Amino acid sequence: MKKRAASFLLASLAVVSLVLPALAAAAVEPPPVEEPFVEEAGTEIEEVQSAIRLDGEPVLTVEYEMRGGVCYATVSSFVSLMDAEAMVEEENGVVRVNASTVVEVVEVPQFPEESGTVDGQAAEIPDAYGESANGFETSVEGADEVPADAWDQPADESAQPEAGADATGTLAETPVPANAVMDDLDLLAVEGEQYLVANGRYLYAEDGLIQLNGCVAAPIRVLAKVFNVSVDFDAENEVVLLAHQPDAQPYLDAGWETYDNDILYWLARIINAESGNQSLEGKIAVGNVVMNRLHNPRFPDSIYEVLFQKNQFTPAATGSIYREPNEESVAAAKMVMDGAQVMPNALFFNAAGLRSYASRTRTYVATIGDHAFYE
Repeated sequence: MKKRAASFLLASLAVVSLVLPALAAAAVEPPPVEEPFVEEAGTEIEEVQSAIRLDGEPVLTVEYEMRGGVCYATVSSFVSLMDAEAMVEEENGVVRVNASTVVEVVEVPQFPEESGTVDGQAAEIPDAYGESANGFETSVEGADEVPADAWDQPADESAQPEAGADATGTLAETPVPANAVMDDLDLLAVEGEQYLVANGRYLYAEDGLIQLNGCVAAPIRVLAKVFNVSVDFDAENEVVLLAHQPDAQPYLDAGWETYDNDILYWLARIINAESGNQSLEGKIAVGNVVMNRLHNPRFPDSIYEVLFQKNQFTPAATGSIYREPNEESVAAAKMVMDGAQVMPNALFFNAAGLRSYASRTRTYVATIGDHAFYE
């Protein structure tokens, strides 16, 4: 019995002697070191979120907001995106922008070096200080007393202006080549108005110009037109896609280059005569009807003939069409000529509630102010 107890004790001690070192080693073993994360080649990096893309790249510098399905951007930030050198002034809800860009440098014709000959004969070149173009004698007092090298080097070298400065010592801007062709921008945007004016063009903003983060904002479609940039909307990803157009000028053409004077003259007058006391929307709607007829083969192909077609426009028959239009009527005419659409398909209108040929035979569209419109 004693031998069995002694054997059991020896066996237990042997087991303990084997287990304790293992437990001690496990206790002091350091934790595994995590290997640093190395990004594998080809791993996609998450793009910075932006609802605006320009030429495929996300735009991060434009302040924008989606309202009622319309993307608004602050005028100042959008202008800075398109032209970093544009001068932007904003105060009390009014934004003014002036910009100028060189679009072409015209090659100056080179004249022969022998400019003092005409058909191989020496030409008489009048002395710049001796005889003027009108034949009278001119002189420079004290010219004979000026040292020969006076025009080559200032008397006091320390008085020479520093590099990049003009004759007065003022640092001068980089000069624009005299043979440069410029493209200019003059823009005015006023908070609360339903349009902005760029280079004399009136661009309609149906829901008006709003305030965003303390700045005047306009629909991005309107702002894009100023810079001849196309606009598309990716509905699936809710992203506005802007793209520069090949060979497009930096800014939109001026109004005097765009608006047909004959159409503008008559369109402004019929808008004034028919809806001079109506809202801007009502004025544009009347203008839409006139222009829809002008572009419809069922009607005459000149605006004068459209307006003076028998039994069509009362002001043409009564003579009220000849009255000078008010300012908003002229602006509305320009907006219509620049694509503003309130009644894109209407061909008729009359006083709301009036029983007429149009009300009996045409499809009713809507009533705006005092007028009902029909297709």
